[in-house]
Amino acid sequence: MKSPFTIKGFVVGALFSFFMGIAAPYAVIVLQGSYMAINSSSPGVIFLFFILVFSINVLLAFIRRQFALSKADLVLVYIMLLLASTVPTQAFVGYLIPVISGLYYYASPENSWDEVFFPHVTEWLAPQNYKAIKDLHEGLPPGESIPWGAWTETLGYWYVFFIALSFMMICMSVILHRQWSANERLAYPMVQLPLAMLEEGEIGSRIGPFFRNKVMWVGFAVPFALFALTGLNHYFPLVPDVPFFLWGGYWFRRTVWMIFALSYAWVGFFYLVNLQISFSIWFFFLLGKIQEGTFNILGISSSEQLSLYSFSQTADLTHQSMGACLVFVIYGLWMARKHLGDVWRKAWRGDEDVDDREELISYRVAVFGFLGCLSFIGFWLWASGIPLIVLPMFLGVSLIFYIFVSRVVAAGGVATARSPMVAAFFVISGVGTSIIGAKGLVALTFTYVWQSEMRVFPMIAMANSLKLAEVVKGNKRPIFWGVCLALICSLVGSTWIILTTCYEYGGINLHPFFMTHQAVRTFTDMGRPLLNPTMPDVRGWIFTGIGGIIQIALMVGQHRFYWWPLHPLGFPISVGWLTAQIWFSVFISWLLKLFILKYGGIKLFSAARPFFLGLILGEATAGGFWLIVDWIMGESGNLITVM
Repeated sequence: MKSPFTIKGFVVGALFSFFMGIAAPYAVIVLQGSYMAINSSSPGVIFLFFILVFSINVLLAFIRRQFALSKADLVLVYIMLLLASTVPTQAFVGYLIPVISGLYYYASPENSWDEVFFPHVTEWLAPQNYKAIKDLHEGLPPGESIPWGAWTETLGYWYVFFIALSFMMICMSVILHRQWSANERLAYPMVQLPLAMLEEGEIGSRIGPFFRNKVMWVGFAVPFALFALTGLNHYFPLVPDVPFFLWGGYWFRRTVWMIFALSYAWVGFFYLVNLQISFSIWFFFLLGKIQEGTFNILGISSSEQLSLYSFSQTADLTHQSMGACLVFVIYGLWMARKHLGDVWRKAWRGDEDVDDREELISYRVAVFGFLGCLSFIGFWLWASGIPLIVLPMFLGVSLIFYIFVSRVVAAGGVATARSPMVAAFFVISGVGTSIIGAKGLVALTFTYVWQSEMRVFPMIAMANSLKLAEVVKGNKRPIFWGVCLALICSLVGSTWIILTTCYEYGGINLHPFFMTHQAVRTFTDMGRPLLNPTMPDVRGWIFTGIGGIIQIALMVGQHRFYWWPLHPLGFPISVGWLTAQIWFSVFISWLLKLFILKYGGIKLFSAARPFFLGLILGEATAGGFWLIVDWIMGESGNLITVM
């Protein structure tokens, strides 16, 4: 098949990916503004793609139509941007550099890290040049240059690992794509906006129908205008602000905190999700709060201390969500067993009845690439200090987490979704510390770099990218090389900008959460089991089982009874602190969609759809616009959107 892509698409995609690698961390750690690449909603990608499609490409078409990017090239650029956004901030580099340097910089007599961690650190996991680390956090003395050599070996080991991890996720996405897209027909809300932006108009028209729709621009204007007040308030305090958090308060005898926060983008995203899913998200969230409050009032609590990155401060509820998560993924894989069997036959025997020509890579490459990368990752983790006896458990639950979050985003549009608990603490809670040992616990600490804030990672981006690529006619295989190019460009750009800005300004003078708290929280978290060894937590396993049983009932009900009102997606994420930030937006979106469908039918639903897409585009554009303003004005701390 002929490739529909041109060299222009790859060049533009590479440039935009490199820019994403630079701009996303700079916006966070230096400007301390809107988070443009912290969730899989990808506002930074939406903003840059909007600029490309609505401004740059239209201008090129006016000059000469051949200069403009084709629809296939625009799809390629969006996919490359989406993958590039999974690298710079908490997804990898923005967590890696503060953590591997923070261990030595923040060690003190008070925390005893020199005794607890230092003797057990595998040397290549962290840089060993203390002056380079000190200068990173405090800034370079006048006249000195950045000590790139101090970082080369350590970053080399980590980047080889990240490349293997990313390729493994690409393989997993390809293996599951047909099952999710064609067999189960997941909604993929995250790709609906770029699909609308890519719609082609009449012959000779340079602007697509989406941008000619007045209803869309009304939706766009709502968040853009309101966030303009927020942006102006930073410069002129007399201008009224429009808060994201509307109200918060304590419930259940002041033992449970609940917030009511409104995000226009989330309202837009969940308009694209079926009513059963959106209802289940806010319903199970409220049910989870009732359960938490009841436990608090009755004094039902666990003494176990889980990671700060766990779903809930209540260990029992976190384990309950963990059980639901495990069943959610395992049940889904069981339902996909026929498709997975087809994939295996194609990979192993080259079965002619299984067609993989429409996939990004062949099933043979995907299956054996997955197995090869998984083996390499296992070897890398073993070499870092994780004992072989717990490695299968750690890798298994990590894979489950990746599938879980990717599916929740693809099916429900929950772009803030993440794993119920950190994989390292699931292992610690499940088997105790003695079997892991001190060196193993320290090695597990460094897995926080890629396992703690699992809100955006390559598999989520890849799952959505494969759905978007379905609109491309012809050979899709070149997209794979675009994805590889995007990851490398973003990796190089984000590493360069984080190191240069830290050495210029001093990391301790930049965003405190990203440059200080991440490292401190990570080693404080894992310092507890190192200092206070634990046995396997039987209570945790019991609540994991309870959560699993409830999830089985929900999934059986979903598949057996057509009248079943609850979607099983809502329960595993019900007690997540990120769900607490979006539940009210989900409720508003559900209520609006319910009224629209009830009183206007499918005709009004379709007519209103551009308005809700405009809400998403308007909020993302507002965030990007004010970052540019703040950069020009030399301002920082002007947080506009947290979508």
